[in-house]
Amino acid sequence: MTTNEESDGPFRSLRDQVVAMKRVYESATHEMLEALALDYSERFSETNGKVGVYLKRLRERPEWLHVAAVDALVRTWFPDPGRREARLGGGWVIKKYREYVEGQEEPPAEMVAWAQWMLNGGLTYNHLEWVLEVAARSGSITPGEGKRPLPHEVIIETGRLQEFWAEGGAQGLERSGYLFVDLDGDFFTPQDYEGYRQVAVNEVLFAPYDPNDAEVMYEIQTYLAWAESQRLPVEEEQALLTNLPRSLVQWVSALGKRIDTDRYSIGVRLAPRSRRRVIEIIESANPA
Repeated sequence: MTTNEESDGPFRSLRDQVVAMKRVYESATHEMLEALALDYSERFSETNGKVGVYLKRLRERPEWLHVAAVDALVRTWFPDPGRREARLGGGWVIKKYREYVEGQEEPPAEMVAWAQWMLNGGLTYNHLEWVLEVAARSGSITPGEGKRPLPHEVIIETGRLQEFWAEGGAQGLERSGYLFVDLDGDFFTPQDYEGYRQVAVNEVLFAPYDPNDAEVMYEIQTYLAWAESQRLPVEEEQALLTNLPRSLVQWVSALGKRIDTDRYSIGVRLAPRSRRRVIEIIESANPA
């Protein structure tokens, strides 16, 4: 048996988290609040005629209006069990605002988590809708079954990706359920981030680097090991590397006349993942 104080502890905790969000709005100017009210009006009421309705509540309890708006968007893409997928509008937002402000209902933890995620990153409702839509269409969570994703379950920050190549690159992230990589507020799909990181490591390889830099060397070594793991079986690879396009052969020949073949060897290989035939130049003294 629990006391009332024990049973409403988590409730107070979630409410305290929301109340703490109010600080974000304390420095907002009248113009900023008007712009936000217009966004609410157009997004949830599909008109610019409800600005006053939202502006009044932004001046009263902006943190709870924010959570109510997030609630509407999350439930739009991940409806409650038994409810069909449908876009929730201004009526839902105002209803939830009143319930939360008056303490009639506890804000669900996932709504508070997404609301904090937005404010912590300075993100817009467009960001939230995009992430939720991708999550709903990914198939990893079935809308309408009651389970809703939390930000940390589908988004990973680059600071946690030191083992990116060692853990399988984009495929490793996808196996873990991640749909986005957060790079200082810019969001990449795992595949796009893999391409971004490939470019970065290749830029390191093509420029002088310090072989005593353990972090750089680890990135290079794990990348090369990953790239090797992406190669096709020898028979399939050889089949693709025969009968090369004439234009590619001409490029290899032209490059062969312009580089020091005593220091470098030139050939053709398949790029990881894409299986595209690409020109490969290897430094003889440093094959890696």
